[in-house]
Amino acid sequence: MQLSDLLDNNDNREIDGKKTRLKVTNFMENQYQQLKYLANTSPLQSVSYDNIKVQTSQSNSIESKAIKQLQAKEYIRIIDDCINSMDDIQSKIFRYKLLEHRTGAQLEELTGYMHARLYYYYKNACVEFAKKLKLVTDIDLLEYKE
Repeated sequence: MQLSDLLDNNDNREIDGKKTRLKVTNFMENQYQQLKYLANTSPLQSVSYDNIKVQTSQSNSIESKAIKQLQAKEYIRIIDDCINSMDDIQSKIFRYKLLEHRTGAQLEELTGYMHARLYYYYKNACVEFAKKLKLVTDIDLLEYKE
């Protein structure tokens, strides 16, 4: 395997920033929140001996829930690593906007940048995040121009 195969540098298509940003926003608002919930939900339930029924299921539901929880925790760790590996200002704006749901005025106050500059960094952060996430996971949020 060559470096170009590992890094997937053979894709010369132009990225559609607007569509990618929308996919990243949707992912962070929906799937990421579901992953966080799944990662923080205990798969173990209290034992009840009322109306005990014998189950002949081939799958162990507690085990499969525990595995899902571990997988969700790993995705969360990878996503956090992708966010933390971005440029400092992009990481802050991405985190403030998509994870902490700060308002535009709060973002301006926290970063010292005005609306137009914040939007510029936010757009670039979404594309950068999507690139990094695609590189290390099976999650592809990139959209390309036709």
